Amino acid sequence: MKKRLLLCLLGLMGCTFSAVSQSNEGTDFWMGFMEHRDINANTKVLMITARNATTGTVSVPRQNWSQSFSVNANDVSIITLPMTTETQGSEAIQSTGIRIQAATPVSVYAHQYANFRSEAAVILPVESIGREYYAMSYLGYESSLDIYPSEFLIVAVEDQTTLTYRVTSATRGGGATGSLRTIVLNLGQTYQVQSAAGPTGDLTGSYVSGDKDFVLMSGARRAEKPLGCGTRDNLLEQMYPVSTWGRRFVSVLSKNASYDLLRIMASQPNTQVFVDHALVATIDAGGFYEFRNSKEAVFIQGNKPILVAQFNIGNNCNSLNNLGDPSMVLLNAVEQTRDSVTLYSSRFENITQNYLNIVTRTQSAVDEDIFLDGALISGSANLFRPVESNPDFSFASLQVSSGSHSIFTNGCGVIVTAYGYGQAESYAYSGGASFREINLNPIPEGGCLNDTLAFSSGLPEDRVQVLWDFGDGNTSTEPEPAHVYTELGSYPVELVVWDLCQGTVDTFRPQLLISLRQAVESGNDTLVCVGAQVFLRATDLPGARYEWNGPRSYFSEEQFPVLTNTDPAFTGDYSVVGIISGCATFPKMTYVEVQALPVPNLGNDSTLCEADPVTLDAGQYVRYEWQDGSAEPYFTLTTEGIYWVEVRDELGCAGRDSIFFRESCPTTLYVPSAFSPNGDGSNDLFLPRGQDLLAYHLRIFNRWGTVIFETQNIDEGWDGRTASGQLAPEGVYVWMVDYAGQRIRGSDYRKQEAGTVTLIR
Repeated sequence: MKKRLLLCLLGLMGCTFSAVSQSNEGTDFWMGFMEHRDINANTKVLMITARNATTGTVSVPRQNWSQSFSVNANDVSIITLPMTTETQGSEAIQSTGIRIQAATPVSVYAHQYANFRSEAAVILPVESIGREYYAMSYLGYESSLDIYPSEFLIVAVEDQTTLTYRVTSATRGGGATGSLRTIVLNLGQTYQVQSAAGPTGDLTGSYVSGDKDFVLMSGARRAEKPLGCGTRDNLLEQMYPVSTWGRRFVSVLSKNASYDLLRIMASQPNTQVFVDHALVATIDAGGFYEFRNSKEAVFIQGNKPILVAQFNIGNNCNSLNNLGDPSMVLLNAVEQTRDSVTLYSSRFENITQNYLNIVTRTQSAVDEDIFLDGALISGSANLFRPVESNPDFSFASLQVSSGSHSIFTNGCGVIVTAYGYGQAESYAYSGGASFREINLNPIPEGGCLNDTLAFSSGLPEDRVQVLWDFGDGNTSTEPEPAHVYTELGSYPVELVVWDLCQGTVDTFRPQLLISLRQAVESGNDTLVCVGAQVFLRATDLPGARYEWNGPRSYFSEEQFPVLTNTDPAFTGDYSVVGIISGCATFPKMTYVEVQALPVPNLGNDSTLCEADPVTLDAGQYVRYEWQDGSAEPYFTLTTEGIYWVEVRDELGCAGRDSIFFRESCPTTLYVPSAFSPNGDGSNDLFLPRGQDLLAYHLRIFNRWGTVIFETQNIDEGWDGRTASGQLAPEGVYVWMVDYAGQRIRGSDYRKQEAGTVTLIR
């Protein structure tokens, strides 16, 4: 078996498994809105932009709500979401997940606002989400009337997603600080966590992981920045997966503001944080460093991956004459630049001023190759100013109109932040970046002797140059070379990367182990019934990890995985390999067959008459058990009730069926041919007798066809008198009966019968 090893590096960042970079453009997105300060009284919109005209659908799958959209090239489509998409409360599974699907790539931004309270966020496509996050938030707020907590929201994009979260503050659902909880969500389900307190509750640094990709939104229902400033607003951002965090950032001061607040968070222990090359903090995973920045631009760097959030402050403190208010935006690392960005500057909730902060390589600004809405930004060499502490990068703050905007460069890319001010209003969000998975950093385990190993830097060929040293005296400058190791041992592989845009040279040195292929054994073939558990097994191989593959894209990394809730679709080969230091065994198969349960059929519910017994046939099976414990294939019944049988086939799989019988005998009618109404107590009445009659009408006619007696009461007979009460003479009289009855299996019918009766005195 050939084993493909991916050795990768992006600057100092680590590695990626693909040369295809991720971005905020895509065709499939998920997101959710958190609880707003104005519950059930806020507006939630999606702003969808595209480079090329396209169509799509916005839906809330678990609420059966959807709306189609179309968007022109470099334009925007605005979709207003129903009120029911606001997630409320803490630690309860809800159905507020929102999905956006488009025929061709789009960019999606969310805006949630009410009177004087507004915030926006960039939404990432499913290709750019991940399985590991830290929440960035802020202290909540508390008044005498309500608690406005710090909060985060999990959105599942696949069924049976198992999620674990650890909180940094006590929660409204009873979670203690530092507590670890596990939940399971299905596609479109959401789970919101809120801090238990206002000004002392901050969920920043809370850790969330899952066994499948998911979305994490974070922020606050209402926050005051900084504390004591007296103005507050909701916060809303989609978190970036840890795998996309960078190490170098440029933060540009919000236009005309006196200062911004910055929070820098770590994902690894002992992370050193530098601001303008000065060491300012050493923090652990989930920890953060906060400071105020009043410089036009600062250069932020970590010796390990970091996440940087920039907060606009309240209008009482920002020197903007009552414009603006708190908002939060996650900055993008300079490693994540894009050659083009399409975004929307929002006008909602009385936003009156919109700005773009643009960061680029200084050479791109000098070359004046940056375009805004198709037009060259004239004088960009003067408009863009170098970052004082790192002149390799330049920045500009441009005021723009509300609406869709596009930024393009022929150089080494741009990073754009969009934000806006209104009367006691603001919003801010990233204008888009390339969310490459630059922090996976999988040190290659190795490979098998004499196998062909495929190496890849995972980096764009037009941006970097590479030099591979395979550790055995061989080298290559190819971006994706192949190499064969002919001797066992550990090899010091070296990858040197020249980033032509960033102007950096970085080196990556993993140890690669070449070993002999071993063998793995799996369990016996298995035959089970629907619903049974199947226990797969692989033999112990010291130091091995395992990969199982099976029907319906089944995959597991457990040595002893268990299949649950099985059905016939689980039937097929389950293949396992053991991987020891990168060298995979030959696959070993276990065949699993899930047999359908037997399906006895006793028929539809019916009727019976005690005089006419019914025999039920359960079919041909190995074992039978009726409701009375009898074990024959047949059961005879004579009384009303529910009857059931459980059968078992050769494998012991059980199936069951039941039937209800209602007692209902067929209608009968007997009419006598003569009677003698002489008062002797014998045969004095002409009285037809019927059983199970549903309706009855008797009439007696004289020889001239006149009705002389009639009744609808089956128990009332004719005593030989006329309708006027006189004695009828001896002779023959005609009778006629109209009645309704039922047949032997319960169907109704109507009938008329007639005949003669002889009256004898």
